[in-house]
Amino acid sequence: YDCQFDKLKPGVSSKSLEEINIFAYGSSSSIEPLNLIVNGEDMCKSKYEDGDELRNIMSLDIHLVFINDKLIKVNYINNFSESKILFDILTNDYKIEFKRNQQEIEKKQSEFFNTTINDNSYFYVLLKNKDRQQEYLEISSDKHIEKLEKHLLKIEETQ
Repeated sequence: YDCQFDKLKPGVSSKSLEEINIFAYGSSSSIEPLNLIVNGEDMCKSKYEDGDELRNIMSLDIHLVFINDKLIKVNYINNFSESKILFDILTNDYKIEFKRNQQEIEKKQSEFFNTTINDNSYFYVLLKNKDRQQEYLEISSDKHIEKLEKHLLKIEETQ
């Protein structure tokens, strides 16, 4: 695929994401987060005509969280149960290497990975249930995630 997932890194400004047609207009408040949902296909330079790659990319939901004009959190959700595209994105676009356990793969067990690199935390989960699976990837800024957590706690306390 010819996509720009590597541009979605915590710490980048919303202005810099305009180069890849992501426009995050909203609150510039220091405590009020801005949530934006992007389709995986929107991240690609060219559109695919047919095939598995198109379905895999199109099935991605990407949730972006901004505070103070900075991207602080990226959540990928793969809704296409046969694909492990998020593992590929993690490896190819973000250059994060995890060794998959062959025994877990053969037993169709869920897989969990996490690491921290350059003040960003990467969490990857492949949940398996018989023949169904769902895949998640979260990338968050360790420096800025506390602001989001405080805001969410404040919302919870007022309810």
